[in-house]
Amino acid sequence: PEEIGLPFGLCDLKQQSKDGSAGEKHSFSNSVPLVLRSIHARAIACAAFALSQEELGQTFLQKKGSRAACYVLDCAEYFVNVAAVGMKDASNKGEEVTVEKAVQVMANITALQSSLPRLFGTLMRGLCHVGMIRSDQLAETFQYAEITLKNADKQCDNQVGGMYSTIYEICRSKIDAHLNYALDGFNWVAKSVRNVPNPYCEGLIGYMKSLFDALGPMDEGSRAGLHFSCCGHVSERLVKILSERPVEGSLAMDGGLPPISRIDSFGLKNLSRDVQEFRMFAESTGVPQLVDCFDELKSITDAMLDKDLPILLQPENSSHRKKKYPYLSLEKVGNILEKYQGSGGLNLMGGGKAPEGMLVLDKKEVQNLLRLVRSHGI
Repeated sequence: PEEIGLPFGLCDLKQQSKDGSAGEKHSFSNSVPLVLRSIHARAIACAAFALSQEELGQTFLQKKGSRAACYVLDCAEYFVNVAAVGMKDASNKGEEVTVEKAVQVMANITALQSSLPRLFGTLMRGLCHVGMIRSDQLAETFQYAEITLKNADKQCDNQVGGMYSTIYEICRSKIDAHLNYALDGFNWVAKSVRNVPNPYCEGLIGYMKSLFDALGPMDEGSRAGLHFSCCGHVSERLVKILSERPVEGSLAMDGGLPPISRIDSFGLKNLSRDVQEFRMFAESTGVPQLVDCFDELKSITDAMLDKDLPILLQPENSSHRKKKYPYLSLEKVGNILEKYQGSGGLNLMGGGKAPEGMLVLDKKEVQNLLRLVRSHGI
C-alpha cells in the first residue's frame, strides 16, 4: 500500500533511530517524493504527446512492441538518469561537501533507485489503460519495459557509486590530515610504557565515531563497506609509518607523513596499546570482522615485542613463525630493526622498566637480529 505523499514504495524506506528505540524515520530527503512525482508527470505528458502524434499519423522509431509505449519508456529512463545526475551534481555546488551531505545525497539516489520497479509498473498499467499497447504487443512491450528499467537502475547505480567514492575520499582526507597533524614530530622513542592510548589514537577514534554516526541514511552494505575502508586505511597508514624505510623530504610519496626513523621497545609497546584500542573500537561498532582490518598491524607489534622473536627468526623455525604471525613480513621486521634504538644502559639513562615478557634489545642484539633477517635474502 502507498502512503499519501510517499509514492512508489518510498514509505518502505525507513531507518532505525540511532538509540535503538522504536522510532523510525525515512532515509531520504523531502525532495525525493517531489522528484518522483515530477518524473511520473513528465512521463504522462510524453504519453499524451505520443497519443496525439499517433492520431496525426506520426510514427515512432521501430521498437519491438508498441512504438509509442516504447517511446514513453525511453523518456522515463532519460528522466531518471537526469534526476540521479542532478542529485549528485547538486552536492558539488556551493559550500564544501561534507560527509553528512554526501551520505544524504547517496541515500536520496538509492531511494529513487528503489522506487523504480513501482514507477515503471505504474507507467505500464497506465499505458495499457489508455490503449497504447494492443494485446498482441503486450509481451514484447513488457520485455522492453524490463530493459529500460534495468538501464535506469544501472544509471542510478553509477551515481551511487560516484557518491560512495566521494564519501570515501572525504573520509580518507580527514584521516590523513589528522594523522599528519597529530604525528608530526611525534617521538616514538618513548623510554616508558603508557597506561592509556597515545593522544593521536584517541583523537582518531573520536573522529571515526562521529563519522560512522553520520552514515545512518546509508544502506547497510555501503555503511559496512565504509567502516572497512576507513579502518583499513588507518591500519595501512600506521603500518607504512612503522615499517617502511625512511624517505628524503618531509612527506612520503603519497603525501602523508614519511616512515619514522627511530623507535624503541617502549614506543612499540605503546603502539601495541593503540592497536588494542583500535580493535576494541572496531568491535564496538557491531560490524562483523571489522577488527580484522588491524590484523597486520597487530601481528607486527606483537612480534616485535615477543621475547621468542630471536628464536622465531631462525630459518628452521620459519613454519612456526608463519603459523604464529601469519601477517608478518620479514622485510618489514628488518626495516623496523634498522630504526630500533637499542636499550644499552637503559636504567642508567632514566628509562622506564619494561613489563615482564616484553622483548627489549640492546644494540648488539639488534645488529645480530638484523643480520639474521637479511640473511633470508631480504
